[in-house]
Amino acid sequence: MANVELEASLARKPAIYLRLDLDARSLEIKARGAVLDKVPVKAVEGALRQPFFKRVGPLVLPVPVVLEVTQGPGDTDREIVAPPSLRPAGSSQDEEPTPASQGLAPTPTPTPRPETPSRYRVELAKADSKGSTVVLWVTGQLPARSFLQRFRQAVAEGWAALVHGEKVPDEPPGIVLVLDPEDARRLHHLFRQGMSILVTAAAP
Repeated sequence: MANVELEASLARKPAIYLRLDLDARSLEIKARGAVLDKVPVKAVEGALRQPFFKRVGPLVLPVPVVLEVTQGPGDTDREIVAPPSLRPAGSSQDEEPTPASQGLAPTPTPTPRPETPSRYRVELAKADSKGSTVVLWVTGQLPARSFLQRFRQAVAEGWAALVHGEKVPDEPPGIVLVLDPEDARRLHHLFRQGMSILVTAAAP
């Protein structure tokens, strides 16, 4: 019943929301309670960004719960549209026409937009409180599990820190969502600040 009550509260609003079922491994794009699209989920599980030689407790996320995006992967995107032509400040129609005003100047080439990433992180928090942050990692594979895999990852991160000065971020616990690259790119624009995600563990 908790699933139904939480979804009813989201369905009363006109905004689009997501429903992530951890058991069924399904992700639905919904509005007003209706399914607009469904994205196949290859795998989903809790994860922690933990030091190599330190054991950290598992992620505890009571479900069902409504999480809200506090920082999306594209929230800092800005689209700048240049005017078709420019005139000096204070110019008038009586001035002698210039090549630019006659359309003889070179046509500017628009800067191509970068390709939408298929791997990104989304910061979430409980919608009804200012609780701790939960991170959603959208990626193409699950994180390293075995001792050897984690050792290789630690070596790679240490090398990147030594050579390129890259620091390993101290991440809060989160959820790893494994999607097909095209599906991940398709969802990228939806993860904006204020987007609600209903996380459930079973059908209501």
